[in-house]
Amino acid sequence: MAKRPSSIDRLEPEIRDWIGRLRDQGRTLDEILAKLRELDVEALPSRSALHRHLQKAEIIAERLRKSRAVADVIVRRLGDAEPDKATRLNIELMHQALFDMLSNTGEDGEPVTLDPMQVMLLSKALDHLGKASKDDVARTVAIEKRAAEKARTEALKQAEAAVVTAGGPQALTPELKQAFKAMLFGQSNG
Repeated sequence: MAKRPSSIDRLEPEIRDWIGRLRDQGRTLDEILAKLRELDVEALPSRSALHRHLQKAEIIAERLRKSRAVADVIVRRLGDAEPDKATRLNIELMHQALFDMLSNTGEDGEPVTLDPMQVMLLSKALDHLGKASKDDVARTVAIEKRAAEKARTEALKQAEAAVVTAGGPQALTPELKQAFKAMLFGQSNG
C-alpha cells in the first residue's frame, strides 16, 4: 500500500519552499505556524507534522553537507589528476551510492522498497557502470601503449645521439640503427 502524502507534502510547492526559507532564517515552529495562519493556508498542518517535515529536511540537508564535504576533499586530493582516475572515482562513488541506497532505510525508518521502474533504472545504472569500467580499462591500456611507444622512440633517439656524440656521424651505421630498432621495437627491418 502506498504511503499517503503528509499534510506538508499536500501544500503548494511555493508554501513548502517558503517554510524552508523561514526555517533557514532561524524561525521557530510556532512562528512558522503563525505565518501560515496569516496566509490563511487551507489545510494548516499540525505542529507535530511541521516538526517531522523540518526534521526530515534537516536530515537530508545534513547528508548533502556531508556528501559535499567528502566531494570537496576528493576533488582537492585529485587535483589535476588524469581523467582515468576521476572516471574510476565516479564509478566507485556510484557503486557506493547504490549500495547505500539499497542497504539503508528511508527517512521514515522503513526499509527502502523499489517499484519496477526504479529497479529497471538501477539495473540500467549498473549496466552503464560496467560499461564505463570496461571503457576505462580500454582507455588505460591505450594510454599505456602510447606511453611505451613514446618511451621507446625517445630511447632510440637518445641511443642514436649517444653514438653520434661518442663516435661521430659516421659511427651511426644503418646496421647499428637497425640493431637499436630491433632491441627497442622488435623490428628487424625498416
